[in-house]
Amino acid sequence: MAIETIYKQLNQTALKGFKRLNKTDRVEHKHWKVPAGSWDVTVVRGTVLEKATTSRIILNTKNPLTGADTRFNVFQVKIYPASPKIPIMLFNMENRVAGDDLFAGFLDVVPAAARKDDLKFLQTKIKKVTEKYGQDYEALRAKLKDMYWMESWDKALNAEIGIRLELGSDQAALVKEAGLNWLESYFEVVEKRKRERFTEKQSSLMYAVRARIMEYYLLKDISVKVAQKLGVPLEALSLAHFAPAIRY
Repeated sequence: MAIETIYKQLNQTALKGFKRLNKTDRVEHKHWKVPAGSWDVTVVRGTVLEKATTSRIILNTKNPLTGADTRFNVFQVKIYPASPKIPIMLFNMENRVAGDDLFAGFLDVVPAAARKDDLKFLQTKIKKVTEKYGQDYEALRAKLKDMYWMESWDKALNAEIGIRLELGSDQAALVKEAGLNWLESYFEVVEKRKRERFTEKQSSLMYAVRARIMEYYLLKDISVKVAQKLGVPLEALSLAHFAPAIRY
């Protein structure tokens, strides 16, 4: 499987979009070497996408769910827009190699004050890709239910409009096109909403959502717990996943 080729194209597409929307060529990059592998984060900051990151993670460890020795080869995108009318990007793509060679991860967003028609636009786009490759969109979407949820919350943070990637290595073409489609469709939404005014109430909602995302990562997310046990520093986790600013 040419996973590195797929990840390279996704990374190039993401960074090109980040720089274009923020009208900047400034890019930050940090690399960490840990006993289990490596962790790389690239960041673009600006007035439209306040913090936009891509992460490349390679970890050789035990699968926390099965206990099997597994190589996790991961590509992630996290985008915290400056406007609450633009959803927060959730993008996690994993190639897991143990006894089997599988894809895992998810493509979704956190709405904050995003418009319903923008969410419908994203949903329609990704649905067409899954159907093109003969997959059941509703079955893949249903696996997103309550993904970003904690028991003390009334509802999950994620919109549940994308797909969960639980696919075999024979579905590499679908995974690649779905990832590119999700990025490009998201950038279309950003272009539409980047100049729209928003209220103080909408801004407060965005910061409340950011705080809950951080709460979820620190208290519940199993991948963060595994990374910490493997010696991944908090700086690496923060740069990859946490919002650039949170207000209480």
